[in-house]
Amino acid sequence: MKRSAVLLILALALIYPASKAAGGSEFPKWIHELRSVAVKTFHTKVSMYHVKLPDSLAEGKYFTFCLKGNVSLGKTSDPFATMERMFSASNWRYIPRYQADGHGSSSFAYEKGKHLCNIHVNIDSSCDDEETGHVPSEFWFEIYCRDE
Repeated sequence: MKRSAVLLILALALIYPASKAAGGSEFPKWIHELRSVAVKTFHTKVSMYHVKLPDSLAEGKYFTFCLKGNVSLGKTSDPFATMERMFSASNWRYIPRYQADGHGSSSFAYEKGKHLCNIHVNIDSSCDDEETGHVPSEFWFEIYCRDE
């Protein structure tokens, strides 16, 4: 019985650092700073994730970080303009080739130094809002970032 306990403890000791390293990877300082600015701008919780999302405009490149938030339109009446101001005010440069708009949604990108972020903003809206009487009340955003 003692030998089994020792093997179990040894196995756990070997597994713990690997799982901690894999699951607890740190985020770079600039991602923490961007998250802080988003929290202050939108007055909401912003979650951070590691991702591997292909950049559809740059072959072989991947967005590796994601910030996500959900906000009431009562707090921010124009989330698209507010997001653009947030990046512009922090000296990020707009990249027009990523611009894509749809009904109640927009996607655009900004870069700063070697960092690139592709931003998606969606309002809870649809084409038949007027007919159904639906009044949009919230929006969510996803900010996918990578180093160049």
